[in-house]
Amino acid sequence: MLHSKLTRTLIVGLTLATSVAFAEGTAASNSSTPKLACPAGTMQTGNLNDGLYCRKGDAKASRGDAHGPYASYFPNGKKSAEGQYVDGFRTGLWTFYSEDGQVRGKTEFQGGNYHGKHVEYFPNGKQRLVEAFTNGKRNGLSQEFSEDGKIVRQAQYRDDQQVAEK
Repeated sequence: MLHSKLTRTLIVGLTLATSVAFAEGTAASNSSTPKLACPAGTMQTGNLNDGLYCRKGDAKASRGDAHGPYASYFPNGKKSAEGQYVDGFRTGLWTFYSEDGQVRGKTEFQGGNYHGKHVEYFPNGKQRLVEAFTNGKRNGLSQEFSEDGKIVRQAQYRDDQQVAEK
């Protein structure tokens, strides 16, 4: 129950972050805009509010796939998310932050899908949720923890279907 609501909330947040990443616009050229290490053949685009990313193709015309590092920022200037795109898809480890700079979650992606470990953290830095994914589906052990680190729920998943719970 609680787990489903939290998962839906995170998925909605990630979906919004992705759509924001493709908002039109070119990064401002002032010195306060961080520079990404864009791969050869790409150009940095976006802005601090919507996210900075590298784009292959015609970045000035807002065409082409995101490819390379991505970073978005809160209005206070602190980073809200960082990760990597490959050919338009989130790939590798993405990290999500709270406005005060604390890590709130880490998710591994492959081809735009959750693939690998997904971890959410309490404000005290302890793990709140740890899940395993394969091609966007929960596979393996899923654990929820209390703020003091005790396991409050544990379930086993296969192809996004719960097969056991403790």
